[in-house]
Amino acid sequence: MAERVKAGEAIIELLRQEGVSHIFGIVGSSFLAVLDPLYDRTDIQFIGVRHEQGAALMADGFSRISGAPSVCLVTNGPGVLNLTYGIASAYVANSPVVVLAPSASRSHQYRDSTQEFDQVSLFRPITKAAFPVNTIERLPDALRHAFRVATSGKMGPVLLDIPRDLLPGADIELDILPPSSYRSGQTRARGDLGLIQKAAEVLLASQRPVILAGGGVQWSNAGPEVCRLAETAGAAIVTSYGRADAVPSDHPNFLGHLGRLGSTEGIEAVREADTIIAVGTRLGQSTTFFDHRFIQPGVNIIQIEIDPEAIGRNYPVSVGIEGDAKAVVEGLLERVREREPRPNPQWAAQIENWAARRAVRLRGEERLDSLPTKPQRVYAELRRVMPRDAIVALDAGLAPNFGQDRLNYYEPRSLLTSLDLGGLGFSFPAALGAQLAAPNRPVVNFNGDGGFLFNAQEFSTAVEYNLPVISVVMNNGSWGSEKAYQRYAFNERYIGAQTNNPRFDKYAKLFGGAGFYVERPEDIGNAFEEALKAGKPSIIEIPIDPDELPRPARLADVEAPQAS
Repeated sequence: MAERVKAGEAIIELLRQEGVSHIFGIVGSSFLAVLDPLYDRTDIQFIGVRHEQGAALMADGFSRISGAPSVCLVTNGPGVLNLTYGIASAYVANSPVVVLAPSASRSHQYRDSTQEFDQVSLFRPITKAAFPVNTIERLPDALRHAFRVATSGKMGPVLLDIPRDLLPGADIELDILPPSSYRSGQTRARGDLGLIQKAAEVLLASQRPVILAGGGVQWSNAGPEVCRLAETAGAAIVTSYGRADAVPSDHPNFLGHLGRLGSTEGIEAVREADTIIAVGTRLGQSTTFFDHRFIQPGVNIIQIEIDPEAIGRNYPVSVGIEGDAKAVVEGLLERVREREPRPNPQWAAQIENWAARRAVRLRGEERLDSLPTKPQRVYAELRRVMPRDAIVALDAGLAPNFGQDRLNYYEPRSLLTSLDLGGLGFSFPAALGAQLAAPNRPVVNFNGDGGFLFNAQEFSTAVEYNLPVISVVMNNGSWGSEKAYQRYAFNERYIGAQTNNPRFDKYAKLFGGAGFYVERPEDIGNAFEEALKAGKPSIIEIPIDPDELPRPARLADVEAPQAS
């Protein structure tokens, strides 16, 4: 039965029905009618941040780890504008983040009023949907639709534009409806049976199969099915860029990831493959570079994607199957098992050899003893002490990217990266959101010195809400990725590549957190264990070798000045 309630209370009740536990934002006069009902409630917590970009990235991190929708609520004008990078991050990652975006009062719109701009048009390219609500009666249906869009099919962020004069003093007729009454939730589209049969035939005929697992594997929790398919078909497992947690790192068929600073063994396996089963990946640029350096011309590609527009978009496919990664792989596995497959023993031996080689390569980095410390050694030391259930957030930039191939991920939803967006400042706020989503798991984020200062103000948020995230700041005193381009393409003509930083360990202590400064690599593990015991936000600063600058993967795209 419908009841009449205040508009702000209606919004909170609708969010509660959707299972929302946290709202991220900065308090603003445009939405106090929504905040006020939270005063006496404990089921939904408002997380007040220090910058709206941090709010969006926290929401993104929360949704990636929990698999559930999250909410951003900020004031109109600059507040909404500041969300753009974080919402673009959620869009690239397919995170179901719902933005409640107050806008100028209806009587002030299209008059160049204070803090007025077209929020809907601005956000359409970086959301699944962005639309306004212009009458209070439409608010419940609009909010339900926002969650319907955000959580259906290939998920993603949605923006709901609410004029700031719509809520104050307004009452609304509200029906209390469970989400199952107005949306199906995340369905398991099983794919066309004929295409699955065709894919099984291609796979059974393959002598050198490789499974390339992407984000769809994570969102559908398809890791176990991918592993069983690899075992049954004798396939190597390689992951797309930023998705190294799609399967457990200790699975014997796992060889690392493709893309920037990718695993050499995984790269070799993909190059030698005669069939690639691309599961839940669009084969994007950060994974493939859109060329044939990894994926060879003429290779059979079986692409499984929930988004039909991604199938065959970047590489021609032998079989393209629209559907949920978990459901389709289950069907494919069933068809393959019916035929009693006989994996190629030579390929199985080669996979074993690559896995052993990778282990030896990574262990060898434990002996790098130069000072300042090599970033590879940092990860080697932390592999020894990081808990198996740790969640890792890797920032964009040179030093954090070393971690994609060098850390272990044993549980689903253990790795957060900026993916194809490649934005600095991502990892720290995303790690805070992850900690709120998984309060019983340790969360570690890795930053370069430059990237950490993009959102370092959120250390205050971490302290306020007692989020014991460990931040490893690898300080090489430079913008490492850009310095590498200047070294290799511009004859070491460095301009703007150096940075000037405070002592990050002291920065942590100023806010009431724990701080550690570690110059010797053999002391890194002890510092991490002390940070873990501290039970509060902490920073471990490690000076690293400023000359460890691998050749950029896209060096050919950069033009060097011509010699005179």
